[in-house]
Amino acid sequence: MEGSIVSRKQLPRATEMHVGARETKLRMRRPLREQMDTQTPIHQLITTIARRKWFLLTMVVLGGVLAGLAGLAIPVGFEATTQVILDAPNRNGPAGAEPAPEMLDASIDDNITMLLSQGHLRRVMAELRKMEAGGTAEQGAGTGSSRPNPAGSGRPILRSFADGLLAGIWPQSKPEAADAAELKALRKGMRVGQELRSRVISIGFTDHDPTRAAMVANTFARLYIDDLAMRRQAADRLELTSIVAALPGVQRDLAEATDRLEKYRLSHGAVDQGAADNAAKETAELSQQISLSKADLSATESRLQHIQDLRKEGASVASLAEAVGSPALVDLAARQAGDRVDEDLRNAINREIDQGIARIAAEASIYRAQIAALESRKNVLDAVVADTAGRLSGLRALEPQVSILTQRYNDLLTQQQDLIRRIATPSAGVSVLSAAWPPTVPKTLSPIFLVPPGMVVFGLLGGIFVVVRDRLDQTLRGEAEAEAALGVPCLGLIPQAATMHAKRLKQLVLAQRRSRYSRAVTSLLVAAAPKQAGDRSSHIILVTSSVQDDGKTELAWSLALAATRLGGRVLFLDLDRTGARLTNEFLDEFTALKPHNFFGDYVSERCALHDAIAGMPEIGIDFMALAPSEDLLALLSTVDSSLFTDELHSTYGVVIINGPLGLGGPEAGLLTGWADAVLFAIRWGRTRRSIARGVLETLASDASVSVPVGSVLTQVNLKKHAGYQFGDSADLLLEEPS
Repeated sequence: MEGSIVSRKQLPRATEMHVGARETKLRMRRPLREQMDTQTPIHQLITTIARRKWFLLTMVVLGGVLAGLAGLAIPVGFEATTQVILDAPNRNGPAGAEPAPEMLDASIDDNITMLLSQGHLRRVMAELRKMEAGGTAEQGAGTGSSRPNPAGSGRPILRSFADGLLAGIWPQSKPEAADAAELKALRKGMRVGQELRSRVISIGFTDHDPTRAAMVANTFARLYIDDLAMRRQAADRLELTSIVAALPGVQRDLAEATDRLEKYRLSHGAVDQGAADNAAKETAELSQQISLSKADLSATESRLQHIQDLRKEGASVASLAEAVGSPALVDLAARQAGDRVDEDLRNAINREIDQGIARIAAEASIYRAQIAALESRKNVLDAVVADTAGRLSGLRALEPQVSILTQRYNDLLTQQQDLIRRIATPSAGVSVLSAAWPPTVPKTLSPIFLVPPGMVVFGLLGGIFVVVRDRLDQTLRGEAEAEAALGVPCLGLIPQAATMHAKRLKQLVLAQRRSRYSRAVTSLLVAAAPKQAGDRSSHIILVTSSVQDDGKTELAWSLALAATRLGGRVLFLDLDRTGARLTNEFLDEFTALKPHNFFGDYVSERCALHDAIAGMPEIGIDFMALAPSEDLLALLSTVDSSLFTDELHSTYGVVIINGPLGLGGPEAGLLTGWADAVLFAIRWGRTRRSIARGVLETLASDASVSVPVGSVLTQVNLKKHAGYQFGDSADLLLEEPS
């Protein structure tokens, strides 16, 4: 899968390498590219989707096809609906009263719960079995009456034998399991619900047969109404039985209470309620008069006592006259004030005082007599009232009993008549408003309507998969991306070749010089080993990689072939045994004589340089290899590389070292001291950046001197690479030279 553009834009900016360098490698010492930050996230997402458009299109088509197939696999369902209406909850209440919303909601909930109960579903299932069995029997009877079938008599025997044999081989499931499955299917097809806020309940059933759907819906409602009517009728019968049993007892109690009331009236006589009320009223008035008379008597006695006290104290005539309240005594008191020595006047005053006191005492006696008479009358009335109340209390105790028993008896008679009427014409409180008819329009959607949602869902899933996989991709694909991830310059990209063998590689590099592969290899060679004024014309280039399949050996042979076009001798030094297939092909195809000595003999000074060389005159390359038994690590750690690199520089214009893998050991790091430049091969879209970064760090730590290091992306799919819109050298390779 192609690398993630979004994730590349989030990589840290690569910094320029500050290492000591030979002045001849200016291209490899250039600052690293800055990653392109011009694309917005939306543009990056669109680029990713456009690059994987065929995959997304396949997902969309697949989603549409699967949705269509799923729609075809779903059986067509027809829903038939029966509507029932509930009686008002207050049908026995006052006429014209509206039902309370809470009562209506509770009634609706109760009926829906009973409709979907297990008991009702099982009754419906049993009734459907009877109806289907009856229909099958009728069809069989009609077929049998039309034409006798002599061969049909043996078919049941054969079928029973086959059923027994099949049951022995493959036991059938228990009847309980079959009933549970049928009950589950019936419950799944049912739909019961209230119509808006009304008293109407809809009962729907979905089936592939519209006639059966209507039959099941009607049967569902009919059985519920019949069962509810039977339940109410049974309850009414029980209530009627209890009422009939209670009527004789109530009638007997009523007769006994009536007899007691009549006997009481005969024994105590008739009571005039008006006379009793008048007596009570008169008693109240007498009590009020007695209270007033007692108040007047008390006032008179107090006045009389006051006068007597004044007289004993020797009070003045004026004070006594004021207390007695006699005008004559006041006049006498005024005359005495003018003539104090008149004896007759004094006697007259005394007589007037005595008369006043006698008069006040007479008033007190009158009040006492009046109070006694009133109290006597009141006592008589109290006796009359008490007698009347006693007789009335007995009547008031007996009359309510008679009234209650009479009302109870009448209520029982009314309930008995009502129950007889309800039993004769039972009502369920629910009636069918609209029966179900076989529907003509299927409830299930046409498969064509499932195709667009399926395409959208699979398209979204495919897009999410592409984006997630793109973000999780840890491989390297672009030059700027490789530089940012590895911290070294990326010198170029090598296109992917269809086949990679010796003759094909020679043809691509030397024969097809205008091909993309030849141009890329030649540009890479010039970038790694440029010729400048005053510069040494010889270059040693080490080619290495992290893992085996990174195209290292193919890159090394391609550089060696391209170097023959620059003039001068070219040496291919093979120090890697993992790429033996391509190297052996070159040796078999182009080597005239096999060398008797190897690289170990040369660096150990057991032979001269020309004795360890195998010539390939057809392609203009000399070949030197490592013997299979030689230990490269021991050789590199014991010799002075400068002694041999000077000789190689003086003899060859370009030396290509096909080094060992970076993960294979420290040999690649030791070989950096032999090279003027190091090319690190990275397979496009395959090599993980963490592995490549780790190998490069190892090379940098093992190198004794600072050597320019550059990365190369190998086996690049140019068409896919163009979809990433990196804007690097791959775009130049796609352009055909004029």
